[in-house]
Amino acid sequence: MPTAGSPSRWQAHALALATALLATLCEHAVVQQSPSIASTPWAAVPLALVCCVLAGPLPGLTLLLGGLALPWLGGALGLAPAPAVGALAAQAVLGGALLALVAHRLRHVQQSVLKAEQSEQQQRQIVEKAGLGLFELDLQHRSLQASPRFAEMLQLPWSPAPQALDAWLALLPGVSARRLREVLDGLATGPSRFFLHELNLSDADGLPYWVLLCGQVSLDIETRHTRVQGAGIDISARKRAEVDLQGAKAALGEQLEDLRRLHELSSRLLAPGTLEEQLEQVLATALEIHHSSAGLISMLDDGRPRIMAQHGFSDMPAAELERLVNGGGICGMAMKERARLMVQDMQSDPRCQPIRALMTGRRLHAAHALPLISDQGELMGAMSLFLQEARLPNARERTAMDMCANKAVLFIERARTRAALQASELRFEAVLEASAVPFVVLSPVRDDSGQLEDFRLDYLNAATVRALKGRREQLVGRPVQDILVGVWQRRPDLLAQCQRALLRNETCEFEFSAPEGGRGLEQHFHCIVSPMGHSLAVWAANVSDRRRHDQQLRDADRRKDEFIATLAHELRNLLAPIRQAAHLSSAPEATEEQKRWGNELIDRQVRHMALLLDDLLDISRIARGALLLRLDRAELSGIINNAVEAVRPLIDAKQHRLLLELPRRPLRFDADALRLSQVVANLLSNAAKYTEPGGEIHLRARAGKGELCIEVSDNGIGMPPASLGDVFHMYTRLGSGDEGKPGGGLGIGLALARGLVDLHGGSITAASDGPGCGSCFTVRIPLLHVSQPGPREPAPASPRPQPARPMHVLIADDNEEAAQSLSALLQMQGHRVSCAYDGEQAVAAFRADPADVCLLDIGMPLQDGKEVARAIRALPGGEHPVLIAITGWGQEADRREAIAAGFDHHLTKPVDPEHVLRLISTAAQQPRSAETSAP
Repeated sequence: MPTAGSPSRWQAHALALATALLATLCEHAVVQQSPSIASTPWAAVPLALVCCVLAGPLPGLTLLLGGLALPWLGGALGLAPAPAVGALAAQAVLGGALLALVAHRLRHVQQSVLKAEQSEQQQRQIVEKAGLGLFELDLQHRSLQASPRFAEMLQLPWSPAPQALDAWLALLPGVSARRLREVLDGLATGPSRFFLHELNLSDADGLPYWVLLCGQVSLDIETRHTRVQGAGIDISARKRAEVDLQGAKAALGEQLEDLRRLHELSSRLLAPGTLEEQLEQVLATALEIHHSSAGLISMLDDGRPRIMAQHGFSDMPAAELERLVNGGGICGMAMKERARLMVQDMQSDPRCQPIRALMTGRRLHAAHALPLISDQGELMGAMSLFLQEARLPNARERTAMDMCANKAVLFIERARTRAALQASELRFEAVLEASAVPFVVLSPVRDDSGQLEDFRLDYLNAATVRALKGRREQLVGRPVQDILVGVWQRRPDLLAQCQRALLRNETCEFEFSAPEGGRGLEQHFHCIVSPMGHSLAVWAANVSDRRRHDQQLRDADRRKDEFIATLAHELRNLLAPIRQAAHLSSAPEATEEQKRWGNELIDRQVRHMALLLDDLLDISRIARGALLLRLDRAELSGIINNAVEAVRPLIDAKQHRLLLELPRRPLRFDADALRLSQVVANLLSNAAKYTEPGGEIHLRARAGKGELCIEVSDNGIGMPPASLGDVFHMYTRLGSGDEGKPGGGLGIGLALARGLVDLHGGSITAASDGPGCGSCFTVRIPLLHVSQPGPREPAPASPRPQPARPMHVLIADDNEEAAQSLSALLQMQGHRVSCAYDGEQAVAAFRADPADVCLLDIGMPLQDGKEVARAIRALPGGEHPVLIAITGWGQEADRREAIAAGFDHHLTKPVDPEHVLRLISTAAQQPRSAETSAP
């Protein structure tokens, strides 16, 4: 393709044709002038050849054809031959044409060379821009021709002229220059055809970079010089990538090795072992990954860290090792901060000042610690490792530390769970063993067809062993049918219920009875069967006592109902004559004798009612342990006489014959005479009630062997032997047909007697040969400080109330009739009386007109008697009056509360009017003093 400045193809052809024409004309002229010269068209052949060389084949061919054709064309035209001068001119023209063609060709060649140089320069620029530095080595002359880029790449000065190779090598780093020289020397003597070498250099900042030298080795045949032509390539990025790749491969290899170690750790930890052994293995793995030989694991135990595993500190004293764990150590700091702790240099870190000397002595410079925290956020301890190099742990070590810490937490939690489970099992077993209720675990026993036929004892507690009267090793593993022979045949429903509980996974309950060997009694069991996996857990509580207690409660409830009915009957019996006597006394036609008889009857019935209420209060006090004996010197004859005197009306009414057998000599001892007389009176009253009219009652008393024995026997209705143990129970009455009989009793006399005898440290028993054979009750009392007294002086009679000066008495009772009747009695004695019917009226009445004596009921509305007493004591002058509590609450605690509220005396309803008058008379004669009244 023609380029700028070169002739086009048609121009070359026209030039060649013109040249041929001129050559022909010149030749014709020459021929015409020199006839000796033959005219021939072949004269153009040399010119055509020259034209082919200078202008190319096509112009040369044009010249040749023109040269051949022109002579014939001239002859045909009749052109005349030119003169000789024309021939010379033709030769000159032909030579000029040839010179013009030669000049044109040379100019074309020069342009081609210039184009080649420009192309080469462009290619060199392209290579330079591509980052390649070109070079050429002449190994025989030891010279180097390099491009600017190559010199820049090697950080060497550039020169367009060749440089001495040795001088250039001297500018390179020593190691790199030596290796390159060795390679080049090998090329000069060896058969290598290719050259490839890597130069390891450093830039101005000291960072390494690499240049790859590659080229072609050639040998000059004429000069026998070895030349190397090639390029330098900056391969730093590739080398850095290779280094990074190698580092990544190394890191991956280390991670795989860490995973292998952790996998081996997991495999080793699957083997059974203590928590300390497992933590030792965790610590050893973490140390191996960190390339360390010192570390420890601590665990919080009751809030204090305790070392569980350690390595590298075996020779350290316990006190110094404790410092590593507590607040001044690495573990302590990690636990306090609850975060990873990394110390690059413990010698310079101020946090490590307490342990700096210790670590320096062991050549430990860095530390890596991690708290052990559960998923629930509980701080369990810490793990710390110590490094000999002053460095921070890398990412791989931190990751491995996390994994080791997680395993440590896992095994600490597992150990705690296992310990808690073991403790729970021990507690459960201890509870089962200590339980008085039999407990068993049963496993099903099936026949060849898979049908349930029995159960096997897999576990039984101590209560079960005692109940079965065997040994544990002989009972465990045996079928139930072998131990309780025939149990499933007698109660097939029990086997069905156990099977249903096992199949339906539900709890069932049932009861069954079994005879108790040796005593002939029936035992009752309440069983609770619960499924437990493929077994059954069975509780079998012996409810025999509960059933007996239930029966006793039902009997007691029945006796209580009978007692209430009897009490109502007794009260009606007492109130009926009182009502009749009151009606008789108020009748206008009644005589004075009849009125006196009626009043005496009322007084006698009221006293009987008071005794009945006292017995009820006494039995309540005994049941609560609140009855206190008043021990004093007592005489047996006086105790017996008082008891006989109290029961004499009943004995005389039924025309019984009473026989007494007492010691001939008086007997004195320490006792509560009133309570012992009450015991004897209850026994005599019991004998009189349950003996037919005209019967015989014997009372015998004797002393011997340090005890007093009192027997009361009769020939009455007697008792069945089975009832002898029940006669001293509350509400128990002898004979079921006596409820409607007068004097049948309330069923509390014998219970009260036993309670009073027990308080004296004695005993009471009952004996009877059966119904109709009479009964005998025996009381035995230990004798304390027994003496034989001399002649007794008659006891002074109780002083009668002396007439008192008139007193102002305030009576407060919500029972208006009781207040008014007591007011009338006191007014008959000359006293001035004010009445109030609630607590507020009583306080207002005292404030308006202070009284000398206040008789206050406790259970009043608005304000009770204790509040009234406190209010009166708080008023001006309230410390002077005598306060007397008159109440139906007669317990000892009631008396103490009344005295604490400010009362001087505490009387229980129904009160004895003579006692009230005596207290008022005493108040009129003496200063007030707090004391306890007689019941």
